[in-house]
Amino acid sequence: MRLSILVLVAALLAPAAWAQTPAPQVDPSVIKQVSDAQAAVRADAPPTRSHAVADDQIKDRLARLPPIQTSLAAAVTTLTAELTDIDARLAGLGPPPGPGQPPEAPLNAASRRNLLHGEAQVNAQLKQARLLLVEATQADRTLVEQLHENFSARLWTRTRSILDLGLWVDVRASLPEDLARLQRVLADEQTQFAEGWSKPGRPMLLLAALVLALLLVGPARLMLNALGLRRAAKGADDVGFKSAVLGVWLVAVAMATPLFAGLILWLTAMAAGVLTEDVDELTRLAIRSVVFACALEGLGRALLSPGRRAWRLAPIGERVVARVAPYPGLLGAAAGLTGFVAGLNANLGSSFATSVATDCITVLLELAVAGGALLAMAGVRRAALPAGEPTHGPRWTWTLVALAAWLSLAIALLAVLFGYLALAAFLMRETLWIVAVLGLLFLGLRFCDEIFPAVLSDKSGPGRALRMAIGFSEAGMEQIAVLASGVCRIILLAIAWAAIVAPFGTSLGDVATHLSQTQFSFKIGQVLVTPGAIIGAAAVFLIVLTVTRAVRGWLDARYLPKTRMDIGARNSVGVAVSYGGAIIGAILGFASLGLSFSQIALFASALSVGIGFGLQAIIGNFVSGLILLAERPVRVGDWVALGDLEGDVKAINVRATEIEMPDRSRLIVPNSDLVSKVVRNVTNNAAIGRVRIVLKIDDAADPAIVRDLILTRLTGHADVLAEPPPAVYLSDVREGALEFTAFAFVGSPRYAFRVKSDLLFGVVADLKAARIALATPATVVNVGLPDPANPPEAGAPIPEVGAD
Repeated sequence: MRLSILVLVAALLAPAAWAQTPAPQVDPSVIKQVSDAQAAVRADAPPTRSHAVADDQIKDRLARLPPIQTSLAAAVTTLTAELTDIDARLAGLGPPPGPGQPPEAPLNAASRRNLLHGEAQVNAQLKQARLLLVEATQADRTLVEQLHENFSARLWTRTRSILDLGLWVDVRASLPEDLARLQRVLADEQTQFAEGWSKPGRPMLLLAALVLALLLVGPARLMLNALGLRRAAKGADDVGFKSAVLGVWLVAVAMATPLFAGLILWLTAMAAGVLTEDVDELTRLAIRSVVFACALEGLGRALLSPGRRAWRLAPIGERVVARVAPYPGLLGAAAGLTGFVAGLNANLGSSFATSVATDCITVLLELAVAGGALLAMAGVRRAALPAGEPTHGPRWTWTLVALAAWLSLAIALLAVLFGYLALAAFLMRETLWIVAVLGLLFLGLRFCDEIFPAVLSDKSGPGRALRMAIGFSEAGMEQIAVLASGVCRIILLAIAWAAIVAPFGTSLGDVATHLSQTQFSFKIGQVLVTPGAIIGAAAVFLIVLTVTRAVRGWLDARYLPKTRMDIGARNSVGVAVSYGGAIIGAILGFASLGLSFSQIALFASALSVGIGFGLQAIIGNFVSGLILLAERPVRVGDWVALGDLEGDVKAINVRATEIEMPDRSRLIVPNSDLVSKVVRNVTNNAAIGRVRIVLKIDDAADPAIVRDLILTRLTGHADVLAEPPPAVYLSDVREGALEFTAFAFVGSPRYAFRVKSDLLFGVVADLKAARIALATPATVVNVGLPDPANPPEAGAPIPEVGAD
């Protein structure tokens, strides 16, 4: 009773509680957050197209937008939660009274007004925050487009050709002014250096820094390289692992020694106050150029290992290494010189003619060194082919790489000759950068492939400790090592792709844009297809197929052999990966063309009739191949019989299955025959082989002795299984002969024929040694009977037996 009264009082007082609650107010911090974001978005709004903005300013604005977007997203989340709370409280009040209904209680009406007022305020702030978030996103997109346009304008701007004689006339006219400017910079630096040198203790500090830097780039580097070689030479085990670690060590030493030497000199000079602003900028530029050049030289040393064939990571012959070994260092030096000269011109404010001329000379230097490297490799390969020497790698791979490199050099040379200097410099810079990234990627992949199996093996301390802690078997640890290397491969590939794309800035598609803007186009339905779109779709498809092939190769060569799958299951997994990659590549290729699934279906329906009639057998075999891979009635490695033909299944392909016959020939069987016809899988489910021997012995022999003699020979053969046991039966007695049938079982049907031959050789020899004769067929003499070969004529009387 008391509980009911309390519930009733609470129900009566509920409207009063709603009325006493003040109207919901927007959090002032949220309002300030939205207001600050609005001011920031307005300040970082992209400029109009008529006003050119430098890339640095655009990048600064782009860097300020993500925090603003994060703040606005947080405000939207907070305001949405407040709006949801107000809606819940309004729902608790119930719907307002309609026309003709009694008026709402005053307390409830006041609560509803307060809640509606608060809802309007929160909703207004929420709409403003969402609008600002959209504006920030649009500003980000517009700024990126402006950055694209700036890059494209620089890339495709024509300056002056190196063949223009007027260029060299202008260089000669402006050279005195440029040299005077350089002399002023050097004079200012000389004054600054003299002032810093005169202070107590500064000379000793600078000399010590110089000596330390020289020791780092000279003796220290040589000693560290020698240390790595000595450590790698200890022991003959794990040559692959030691080669990968040595390669990483050589690259790290090549980069670290000049970097630390340059930092020591620069920091010491800054602390001593002997650098002017201009020389300080040039010093940092020189450090970056030298480090890149040394890194490229060290990478070449790590991959090629001149004179140390055992530690060589790249699959290249000795003759090729001898010819191309100097070029990594030369390429690095040319690239570093190009970057330093361009930075020097920008820092000194050199004249336009001088900048163009020096940039042309340095780009031509890069072209000469890169062309020399390609010519050296081509010359060695041409000499190796007639001699039959290994060329290390598929010829088409080398052909594609060489073709791409020569094409890039040719375009850069033409760009220099026709005055597109920015394009030429861009092509050479990106070509060398891609070569460096791919070299580091190759080194990193080899390192991943070697480090995880070595660290997680039972021979290493971490591997033994981890195995004891987890309790995995040795095969399980091998699988973990291979999976870890696979994950590391994916990470390295993603990093390499980001590194390759990063120097392009935000303009990776600018070059392809010129192709996509051509007037040569056609329509598929409502989709406009251009040559650029076709090239992009083909590139996407080929990239996906290449990745798929690499994944399948990694599965077939590294991961699947570490599992307990049989060879048939491995083949099924590999084929499924290939099919999936081809399908994904086709979908992404069509998507890059701008075709939707409905348009693809419409296009495919137009070809359905032709596919139904012309490709019926191929489609049937393709589907049958999928059925074979899914149900696996026949697997790679099985011994199958199709009528009188028997052999081992070697491959299940898209259209047909390859069966190797006993004479090593290949039988190509359409997949549909294996699905729709009778096929005997001899080795399915680990089937064992059965040997059946039938012997007819002369009836004068003792059957028990013959049985024991045959059984002894059966049980004594090494390939005959003990379970099920061999058996000998007296199967028949007729025509003066005892017929014995013996059965024995072997581990595989493939062994049955050979074991039967061995047993017959032994049994026949044992019978002869025991003076037991084999039965001979009885000779039947017809006395007075007609010769079956010459039957009597119809109606002729048959003579009686014994008649004269």
